[in-house]
Amino acid sequence: MAIYHFSAKMISRSTGRSAVAAAAYRTAERIEDHRQGLEHDYSNRTGVLHTEILAPDGTPEALMDRATLWNAVEQVERRKDAQLAREVTVALPHELTDAQRTSLVRSFVQSAFVDRGMIADVALHAPGREGDERNHHAHIMLTTRSIGADGFEGKDRSWNSKELLADWRESWADHANTYLREIEVGREIDHRSLEAQREEKLDLKERALERGDDRAAHEFEIEAVELDRDPLPDIGWKAWGMERRGIQTTAGDLWRDAYGRLEQVREVVSGLRERFAETYARVREVAEHSLNGLAEALRGADFSTLEAAHEQVRERDREAVRSIEQERDISRDRDDGFSL
Repeated sequence: MAIYHFSAKMISRSTGRSAVAAAAYRTAERIEDHRQGLEHDYSNRTGVLHTEILAPDGTPEALMDRATLWNAVEQVERRKDAQLAREVTVALPHELTDAQRTSLVRSFVQSAFVDRGMIADVALHAPGREGDERNHHAHIMLTTRSIGADGFEGKDRSWNSKELLADWRESWADHANTYLREIEVGREIDHRSLEAQREEKLDLKERALERGDDRAAHEFEIEAVELDRDPLPDIGWKAWGMERRGIQTTAGDLWRDAYGRLEQVREVVSGLRERFAETYARVREVAEHSLNGLAEALRGADFSTLEAAHEQVRERDREAVRSIEQERDISRDRDDGFSL
């Protein structure tokens, strides 16, 4: 099933990073860094499925070029500890097609970032050759300054608020679930913590038991088991880069251990669902067999004696009614001065 992942980090000069280098790497392009006098060439990199730049209305046309955009960012930022860009990474539902994933990301980026005034540089990546083949994901690099007709203006500090980050996290889940519902996928993604989701499933289980719905209670319990784990750790871009070059890292080992435990949980949950489905199927089969046998027995039964008994009861009821009516007539005649 689709998984939820949304992370947002700053690309800062204080950590030795370059917006130009990051953009070149994310999009598998060759871009010259004018400030440093370096050329970042990642044009031989594979796995980048789609790239595009989305910008607010009124953005200078020149900034729609990737090299021009990020060199302009580097130029306008003077401080040695400048925050050059924000990078958002999201996991994309593997159940969707490439076209659907592209449409999903474009829709989310437009409403969450571009409509607020940011320029977004988007890159959709395919799963790596090694690892989880469902790991479709997108990298979204965002400018940190508002944009005007003449170029970049001041920093918008409201984009750094925790409340806005929380809103982005929820909005991503909403957008992804809209697409998942369109293809009728039974499970949706959830932006809340694993603990919060698990508590909800246990509460739903208790409610199901209270109303006597054992089947729903079992399903909620299985879902709670699936959520009883630690989240996958974020090992950072440096460790990921080393891992991609074949250099094993401690952070990578931690991630692999956590992912291994996740796979174990998934295996347990899959087994629980299979056993539950088999048990329910057997119960249903027994119930249907019993009902069919009862129906067959009823079809072959002789009900003549039972019907005769019912007719006797009905006749006694009619006699009782006639007796009551006769007593009533006698009483009425007595009152009128007559007697039998």
